[in-house]
Amino acid sequence: MSASAADWTLTRAVDELASGRVTAEEYARALLDRCAEHRGLNAFISRDPARVLEQARAADSAGPSPARPLHGVPIAVKDNIDVAGWNTTAGTPALRGNLVRADSAVWSRLREAGAIPLGKTNMHELAYGITGDNRCYGPVGNPAAEGRLAGGSSSGSAAAVAASLAPAGLGTDTGGSVRIPAALCGVTGFRPSTGRYPTAGVLRISHTRDTVGVLARDVADLRLLDGVLAGEAGEQDVAASERPAPRLVVPSTPGVGDLDPELMTVVRRGVEELRSAGWELVESDFPPEVPELIDRTSFPVALAETPTNFRSYLSGTEEPLDLERLVASVADPEVRELLYPLPREVPIGRTEYRRALSQRLPELERLARRTLDRHDAVAYLVPTTVLGAPGRNVSSEVLLNGRSVPTFATYVRNTNLASLIGWPSVSIPAGRTERGLPVGFQLDARAGHDRELLDLARRCGALLSGGAVTGGEDPHIGTDVVRE
Repeated sequence: MSASAADWTLTRAVDELASGRVTAEEYARALLDRCAEHRGLNAFISRDPARVLEQARAADSAGPSPARPLHGVPIAVKDNIDVAGWNTTAGTPALRGNLVRADSAVWSRLREAGAIPLGKTNMHELAYGITGDNRCYGPVGNPAAEGRLAGGSSSGSAAAVAASLAPAGLGTDTGGSVRIPAALCGVTGFRPSTGRYPTAGVLRISHTRDTVGVLARDVADLRLLDGVLAGEAGEQDVAASERPAPRLVVPSTPGVGDLDPELMTVVRRGVEELRSAGWELVESDFPPEVPELIDRTSFPVALAETPTNFRSYLSGTEEPLDLERLVASVADPEVRELLYPLPREVPIGRTEYRRALSQRLPELERLARRTLDRHDAVAYLVPTTVLGAPGRNVSSEVLLNGRSVPTFATYVRNTNLASLIGWPSVSIPAGRTERGLPVGFQLDARAGHDRELLDLARRCGALLSGGAVTGGEDPHIGTDVVRE
């Protein structure tokens, strides 16, 4: 077996295991050794090497099968997604002993496809944050940017993939929680159309906005996982040679107008690379009402739905826990302050909530679709984030172009729209800044066009000078740009 087996992409690992050139146990040992070497990243909350090896040996005994396209492949799982026999903590103290007996619907599909759970990954507490600074289980380091955080809330899954601890990982995405850490760690991250993947067995924030997503080091890996999770495994896409050079919309509000200067350099280079390859990039601002609609629906909808979603999950735990005790024990003071009123107060009135769902979200979707239709474009292209990975001393505010801005709102600026209107969205590596910080390009397409979007992302990534991060890189990082 190659000494660099831990660096294999998911599709490479699948091929090696299916051919018998390497056993599942050998591959699992390579990954577990890498995990041990990189404990300092704090990517996992729960690991059980003996169980992983036991399941790998069982996979070897069963042998590969076309019915199990992920035969013997260990995959990292965000710790708000249930896997039978493992604890689901959601990164919070009250759920530390929450041993679950049944698989979530998404892991059930992956298990049937032959996958093995490598471990449960660290995350921003209760998925209410985007830095990866967990106050209960510790912060998640960024393997692509020494001394910085991985981003969140799917922090550990992104770090595990970037450091080659796992070939792929599951995350969840409410407002950017898969795509943001993917961009900041230099890997690929995909949020499918809302409703494309099943949600049973996941501790969710918002049933309107949440979805399970996937992270990997190559878009081909995302496509493989998407087929399994959506129940479309084995379906073929149209060959890239049969598709014309696409037309994309590059909006500046929100979009590329207010970026960190180092990121702007990478973004401009990527745009020129795509144009040189024949892609038509049309600059077009969103209608002026779009930012206001996003602000008036983003947090209000999530907060209004959190109590119901949390209570639904907690009622099914082995030792039922009420919402009050869960919130009271939250370790992160910012998360606790945000959630503390929820057991007793309604964040927004029922009428206002219904208006958000019945009027504002459909209007946002109509405006986003109209802009694409007006330019006969297939997708939006924006930088995934407007800042690079935050430093470990990050606070509630960061510096952007010389001024203090809210950390959360700034990092979700470009990821929020797709999650509100239910569109698929993918982040791919676009390159690195002068100081080595990864930069991501995000592509958003109309709802239901998931496979077309992933094909577009693959073609886009092949043209960019940026690339996915491997575990062996150790870039030199300069002074933090975040606020002290």
